Formats: sequence, structure tokens, C-alpha cells
Amino acid sequence: MMKTHYNRVSILNILEPIDLVLANYRIEISKHPDPDTFGLIEQYEEFYGIGFAICQTFLVSMHKGENKFVAFKKGPFHSTGKSYAEITNACANYWKHNNEWDKTRLSKQTQATVEVFERLSVDVWGPYPLSSMFYTLLGDNATFIELLSYLNGWANDVNEQHRDCKE
Repeated sequence: MMKTHYNRVSILNILEPIDLVLANYRIEISKHPDPDTFGLIEQYEEFYGIGFAICQTFLVSMHKGENKFVAFKKGPFHSTGKSYAEITNACANYWKHNNEWDKTRLSKQTQATVEVFERLSVDVWGPYPLSSMFYTLLGDNATFIELLSYLNGWANDVNEQHRDCKE
């Protein structure tokens, strides 16, 4: 439990400024006459990628050596039936690797990532899929701090199951 708390606090301290930057971008985008042409939306999207990657770091630090793909399928679950952990992992992987993808020959892991996006009705090949995923996942004006609360629930369950297996 202590490691979970320590990791959560560390991640929380990193996510708070990202949430602030995203809130500021939302204001700028709403005021700007052409935010897309001036790159504001692209920059906004990048911060979503960074936020998902930071949340993925929390997930990886908590899965206790268990097969992470099995662990990430554990709850809590979004209304689509996918776990918040699995969705977060897919979004982080998208941000880190999408420039390497060949649409005509997707690896199994890439296919799994694309399937998570499709499950939430987000076009992974369309414009701004990360912000679309985030809105679909948590709603307008949500924060990564809110997402972290779901991921913390996941971590507590993983830790409890790990503890039960040791006894």
C-alpha cells in the first residue's frame, strides 16, 4: 500500500501542471480565430499524449511483475467494457509509437491498441485521437487527476490480489 501511495503522489505532482496546461490551451483554443492552423490544437494533443504516458508509468510501476496485458484488463471499467488501465495503456502506446505504424501491416500489439480506440468509437487514424479518447473516457473539462483516481483503484485491486496470492 505504501508503494501505491508514494507512486500516486509522485504521479499526481507531475499531472497537476499538465492539467493546468491543458486548461490553459482550452481557453486559448476557444479564443483563437484559427487554432488549428496556428498549431494550438496539435500542441494540445501532445500534452494529452504526455499525460497518458505518465499515467502508463504509474500502471507499469504497479503491476507487480504480473503479465501487464492481463493486469491492465482488470477493473475499474469504462461503460464500453474496457478497463481504464487498458485504455490508458493504449493511449500512451499510440502517442509513443503511432509514427512507426504501417497501416498495411500492423503488429498484434498495434492491432490491440487500434481495437481499444475503436471500442470507444474514436478513429485512431483521424485528427486528434488522444483528446477524443480523453473526452470519450471522462467527458469535457476532465483532468488527468480524475483519470488517476480510476487508475489508483486499479492499483489497489492489483496489490490486493497480489497480496492474496502470497498468503
